[in-house]
Amino acid sequence: MNTTEEKINIIDGRKFSQEYTDKVLRPRCKIFKEKYKRIPKLSTIIVGDDPASESYRRIREKFFVNLCVDSEVFSLPKETTEEELLDLITKQNQNNDTDGILVQLPLPDHINEDKVIENIAPNKDIEGLSPGNVHAWTKSTPNLIPATALGVLALLKHYQVPLQGKHAVVVGRSMIVGKPVAHLLLREHATVTICHSRSKPLEKYTLDADILIAAVGRPHLIKKGMVKKGVVIVDVGVNFEDGKLLGDTDFDDIKEDASLISPVPGGSGPATVCMLASNLLLAFELKQAKNDKKLQKCLRTYYENYETLENKDICV
Repeated sequence: MNTTEEKINIIDGRKFSQEYTDKVLRPRCKIFKEKYKRIPKLSTIIVGDDPASESYRRIREKFFVNLCVDSEVFSLPKETTEEELLDLITKQNQNNDTDGILVQLPLPDHINEDKVIENIAPNKDIEGLSPGNVHAWTKSTPNLIPATALGVLALLKHYQVPLQGKHAVVVGRSMIVGKPVAHLLLREHATVTICHSRSKPLEKYTLDADILIAAVGRPHLIKKGMVKKGVVIVDVGVNFEDGKLLGDTDFDDIKEDASLISPVPGGSGPATVCMLASNLLLAFELKQAKNDKKLQKCLRTYYENYETLENKDICV
């Protein structure tokens, strides 16, 4: 494959992120300053020093510094107790100046992640993982949805990948990616199969995929011979080997079989951070809209379907 052909089939998350920021996020930032006289504030809570979490934090902060976001980071030692963490979350829930709360996962083993997530106020839960938000996206009703899943769908739509009637195989069943992205794809009328690392043989399912979402967290799990020609692949894997960031697919081995494929890094990562910012701005605006259901519906449509909207200056 020559260089020109190779560039054609790459899903460029950075390019998408820049376009979405320019077309959606920055215009809203101007409105915030003029209409609300303030900007959204995000409180990020990090416990310990997980390498993947640190990489995600750096990417996120670099992105937010150029956007209308007031960011506050609470870096807690690994020894922080569950009670201390829950107390901090409660304070942020009650803080009217805080519009979004993000607790960086994974957490140390002695802290119950489910209990922590359940204590985040749904209207500030920009990761979309609290029980109220999970109930909403599993019922296909609009609400805050996990950013990585939103990023996957946004990339597919941006590259005009047909979804209706297509067979989408999701390798991974986490609440952060696998399950929410499966629900989003079902909402788009795709036929969805969810697999995981113990689905044997995995290639039995992946070979039948028109669209493959790799999100299980095992480096180079998807290899040559496991996908069919023309498949669309979005690699959401975050793995570190010898300090190098790797995806769940053996990119160099299978890129020629794919009609579109996202690299790691540079694919789903930038889209995830972009959608996280989108969730924060949406949460901020929904709070300002209060009981105005019509405006709230307009805002959700604006953030999700910007490429198909004729009037970009809406929901003011």
